[in-house]
Order: sequence, then structure tokens, then C-alpha cells
Amino acid sequence: MNLKMHTKKLKIALLVAGLMLCLAVFPGMPYVFYVLLKWTVCGAAIYGALNFKDDPRLSRHFWPLGVLALLFNPFASAPLTPLIWLILDLGTAVYFLTLSKKF
Repeated sequence: MNLKMHTKKLKIALLVAGLMLCLAVFPGMPYVFYVLLKWTVCGAAIYGALNFKDDPRLSRHFWPLGVLALLFNPFASAPLTPLIWLILDLGTAVYFLTLSKKF
């Protein structure tokens, strides 16, 4: 697969995850939404980290994306309070949406 296709897929993954994170701040979302959110964010973070590790312009994003993948890991949930999750969701949404515009 060529670089342009990887870039397009990564941009879409970051945008979808960022928009889902924006929706996560609204109360009353069903539990299944948060399960899907964790899978989406973790997958986008891993995909981004793997694509950015060899790019000299974007390699500095490798570790932050790795930490986000661990935090949003769907297999072992981080025991955080709802307020911390809210702040984390908003911060990660801003980070993903900003990162999707950088390439």
C-alpha cells in the first residue's frame, strides 16, 4: 500500500476517533458506545503511532499515541473517575483532530 493511502486512512481514523470523543462528553450515552469508543481510539492511536514512528516530522507523536492506546485499552480499563475521563476525552479529541490536520 502506498504512502498516500496510509495517510488517508490514518486521517480518517483520527477524525472518526476525535468526533466520537467529542460525543462522549454528552451524558446518557449507552454503555456500548463507550466500548466502541475505546476500540476506536485505541486502534487509531496504535495505527498512528506505527505510521509516525518512521516519519521524522511526526515521530515525536509516537509516545503520546502509545500512552493514549494504553489508557483507552479495551481489555484493561484504566480506573479513572468520570471527571478525569471527561477531561481525557476532550483533550484526546483536540489532539486527534489537530493531528489529523498536520499531514
